[in-house]
Amino acid sequence: MPQARVITYPAPPEIEPSADFRVRVDGQDAFVYALDVASYAIFALEGTAQVEIEVLFPFENVQIRPLSRDQRWQRDGSTVRLNLDGPTKLSIECDDEIHRPLFLFVAAPDDDTPSPDDPNVRYFEGGVLHTPGMMDLASGETIYIAAGAVVRGAIRAEGQHQIAVRGHGVLDGNLWPHEPGEDRPHMLSFLDCQDVTVEGVTVADSPCWTLVPTGCDRVRLRDVRIITSAANGDGIDIVGSRDVVVDGAFIRTKDDCIAIKAMTNRHPSGGRNVECVRIRRSVFWNAEWGNALEIGYETRCEAMSDIVFEDCDVIHCEFEGWQSGGVFTIHNGDRATIHDVRYENIRVEDAQEKLIDIKVLVAQYSKDDARGHVRDIHFKDVRVVAGPFPVSIVRGLDGQHLIENVTLENVSAHGVAFRDANAAHMVVELARGVTFRSGDRPSG
Repeated sequence: MPQARVITYPAPPEIEPSADFRVRVDGQDAFVYALDVASYAIFALEGTAQVEIEVLFPFENVQIRPLSRDQRWQRDGSTVRLNLDGPTKLSIECDDEIHRPLFLFVAAPDDDTPSPDDPNVRYFEGGVLHTPGMMDLASGETIYIAAGAVVRGAIRAEGQHQIAVRGHGVLDGNLWPHEPGEDRPHMLSFLDCQDVTVEGVTVADSPCWTLVPTGCDRVRLRDVRIITSAANGDGIDIVGSRDVVVDGAFIRTKDDCIAIKAMTNRHPSGGRNVECVRIRRSVFWNAEWGNALEIGYETRCEAMSDIVFEDCDVIHCEFEGWQSGGVFTIHNGDRATIHDVRYENIRVEDAQEKLIDIKVLVAQYSKDDARGHVRDIHFKDVRVVAGPFPVSIVRGLDGQHLIENVTLENVSAHGVAFRDANAAHMVVELARGVTFRSGDRPSG
């Protein structure tokens, strides 16, 4: 068997390691970063390697998520051992202590590193704590955050094209307050931009919304990791944008993990129609507020369409207790017609409030006088594989604003197929065309 290629990265000396975990990969120490809500380690791997995790607090059992990875492990005293075969993203959770996990972010070796001398590259060296503050990105430029670098700052671009943020380092939001206020910037803000790439970076402790393309075209967000516990700390907000792909993300947020919106109060182009959005092969953890995969509430455009979520794992969607708090949510609070939305091949492990929540409504975020419509929504091969059996709600506003044509095909919880609303624990009001299919048997 060929020898594995393992690359670990020293952190800046100013960064304190986690007091909860130590990690070794084939005998090499991997630095473990510490946040309020999690610890995390970043390393590169090609081939198969043994990972040793020393847990520095008492524990009885371990759960490794996503469950779909079927990651086996062994315990020897306070050490947990597992074999990893190439890149992955895992949440290691001891007992029921879900606010004290270890995230393993394992990437392929980055063999396409730009030259620090390239005039179109701003290169942040690994092993160093950088404090550039707010950075403006110009057309044709790349910001490269090397593995082992911690960059305390934020990135913005307006009206630019062919721009990129890359690397396996950390973009850190601790230069700004984390409580609500006017001076909390988005960590990565792109306004009226075209051909935007964000790849490989870990964004930690963002003070507000984290990654926000507004009025943009052709946006590619690959292998992005986001961890935040800030109030209103959304993960990725896609606002008035078209042709957006999120692929291979890991997002743990206090508020919405993904939010797809159209709104003009932050920027005029945010009120454009939203179309052609793909969210795939990603892992989501929605904590105390908001939703996991949200469309809304701000829907101030004519149409939001051709939106697909596929091959994803929702490992936690915690209890909120307000009007939101769901895994798959469409909250149409303004005038848009939201249509042709598809959720396919998604595993849900821990949904503590609602599974599906689709509404036309007047909400605290509504600004349009008119209300919109929701139609042609398709769920296929969606499974609740663990945790509670959550309720669902499909509710229109009135006779002129019904929810129309919602199909649930091979949707199940704990192995029980959803053959009708009762089996799905679903409330259906002011809606028509809600159809359940299990195999070849439709019912409505």
